[in-house]
Amino acid sequence: MEAIKHLAEEAYNLTLNRELFINEWAQERLSFAEPLWRFLSVNLEPNNLYNFFIPLSVIFSHEILMHLLSAVTLVTTLNSFEKWIYQEMRPLWFLREQFANEKLSVKPQVALESHQLSCETSGGLPCAHSMTFTVFVLILASYFFVHCWDRLVSWRSPVYRFLMYPLIVGVVVCMWLSRLYLATEFLHQCILGSYFGIRALNFFEANIKYLYSRSRGYAVSIVCFLGGLALVVYFMKLSLDMDPHWSVRQAFKWCPEPTYMRHEASPIFQIVRDLGNLMGLALASPLYTLEMKQSTFWRRCRVLGILEFVNYGLRISTPKQYGRFVFLAWEFFRNAFHSLVLLKYVTKFY
Repeated sequence: MEAIKHLAEEAYNLTLNRELFINEWAQERLSFAEPLWRFLSVNLEPNNLYNFFIPLSVIFSHEILMHLLSAVTLVTTLNSFEKWIYQEMRPLWFLREQFANEKLSVKPQVALESHQLSCETSGGLPCAHSMTFTVFVLILASYFFVHCWDRLVSWRSPVYRFLMYPLIVGVVVCMWLSRLYLATEFLHQCILGSYFGIRALNFFEANIKYLYSRSRGYAVSIVCFLGGLALVVYFMKLSLDMDPHWSVRQAFKWCPEPTYMRHEASPIFQIVRDLGNLMGLALASPLYTLEMKQSTFWRRCRVLGILEFVNYGLRISTPKQYGRFVFLAWEFFRNAFHSLVLLKYVTKFY
C-alpha cells in the first residue's frame, strides 16, 4: 500500500512540474494580451457575476435571470464544497514549496511572475472562474440562439449552430489562458473546472422541473443541511489534524504582499456566499410559481438600478472590523436578500 501511495505522489508531483512549463509559456508568449487576461479574471469572477452580470439579465428576461441564478448558484456551491473538502496546490505555491524543500536536489527549471491577482486564498481545484464562466456562457448562448431561431428565419440554417460551438469554446479557452497567465491555476484545474460545470449544468437541466417545484420548507431544509455539512467537514478536518484554513495560510506564506489578498476569495466566505444565494432561492420557492410580469425596457432598468444601488451600498458597508462571525453573517443575509428580491419582488415594481 505504501508503495502505491508513493508511486501516486511521484506521478502527481511530476504532472504538476510538467504543467508549470505551461504557465511559464503563457506568461512568456501571451503578455501582449495582458489587459484581456486581467479583464477576464477580474470582471468575470463569480462575485461579479452575482453582483452585476446576472442581475443585468433581468432587463431582458426574468426567465433568463431565474435560469442563470439557479444554475450558477448550484455550480458555485458545488465548487465551494469541493474546495472546502479538498484544497489543491496552486502553481506559485507549488513552485515555491519546491524551491523551499531542502530534500529536493533538483529544483524546477521554471520562473513564474507573481501578480496581484495571483494571491488567491482558496484551493486551485476546480477552477471557480472556469466552472462558473462556462455555465454562464452556455446558458446565455443557448438563449441567444433560441431567440434568433424563433425570430429570424436565416438563423435556422445549421451553419449558425456549427459556428456557435467554436465561439463558445474559444471564449472559455480565453478564460483558461487568463488563469494560466496569472499563474493562479494549473491547466488540469481549468479543464476539470469547465468539465464539472458542464456536468452540473446537465444535471440541472435534466431535473429543472423537479427543482423548480420544490416547496419553500423543503428547499430551506436542504440549505440548512448543506450548512451543517460544511460544519461537519470543518470539525472532521480538525479531528484528523488537517488545517481547514490551509489554503489561506499558503497564501499568507507565499504572497509577496499580504494586502493583495481579499476576504471574498477565502473558502469559508465562498461557502457562506453560496449558501446565502441558495437561501434566497429557497425562500422564493417554489420557483415555477414566480410571476413573469412584462414591462417596458426603461422601467426594468430603473427598478434594477435602484436594487443594485442598494446592494452596492450593503456590500461596501460590510462590517469587517467586528470579527469573522459578524462579517460572514452579514454576507449571508445580504446575498440571501439580493437573490430573494431579484427572483420574487423585482417584478412587483414593474
